Amino acid sequence: MNIVQIPAFTDNYFWLMFEDNNKSAVVVDPGDSAPVIKSLMDNNLELTDILITHHHNDHIGGVSKLKNAFPNVNIFGPSDSRIPANNIVKDEDTIKLDSLNEEFRVLDVRGHTNSHIAYYFHKKLFCGDTLFSCGCGRLFEGSHIDMHKAMTRIKKLPTDTMIYCAHEYTLDNIGFAKIVDPNNNDLIEMEREVQGILDNGGFSIPSKLEDELKINPFLRFDVPNIKQSVQNHFNININDEAEIFKYIRQWKDKEYD
Repeated sequence: MNIVQIPAFTDNYFWLMFEDNNKSAVVVDPGDSAPVIKSLMDNNLELTDILITHHHNDHIGGVSKLKNAFPNVNIFGPSDSRIPANNIVKDEDTIKLDSLNEEFRVLDVRGHTNSHIAYYFHKKLFCGDTLFSCGCGRLFEGSHIDMHKAMTRIKKLPTDTMIYCAHEYTLDNIGFAKIVDPNNNDLIEMEREVQGILDNGGFSIPSKLEDELKINPFLRFDVPNIKQSVQNHFNININDEAEIFKYIRQWKDKEYD
């Protein structure tokens, strides 16, 4: 299978998928139609399916024009009146996409928004704005309990799962992670690697879950030194992992971003 990265806006990524022997294509979170249509034309493809993770405009802004261009397109998304889906899916549903001859598993990963979902197949996770490389999405609608559950769920996936998130935030996220986890040599190595990739015009996404478990503070709320760092910074004595996650998120929101 081919997975084509479509950069858009200042830091978004849309994901286009297709098989070599099939001219049908699937796109994830098309916030703008123009770069998607260009990529379809460049590869001589017909859009048959759209997968939507959540309702923010940089993820659905191109859907209307894509539907006009491809009237028979299937649009999958969660039950949310703000999302123009014609196929509603929910947690643990299986989506069979004939265009790819693949089945996608739907995961409820609410937190960034109340209806956020992810799509998983063959150790590939398309997670929108839930998990970023070395970071996670802000809590615009959901609670820290919701997002902690989502992070815990993702942590249980196979460690060689590739994370296809929707934004190039990695280098900035590493900057914050180094504050929370200053003695983590994996972060120093990853920062050097990502800087080199970006300097050469490349992309740091997708990332591998195995690496995220070593560097991402939002997945490391159960690690003793991360807990200690939170306790020291906020001068509190807590051990509940959901609360640790909450304070890491607050730390980044209020003192870093």
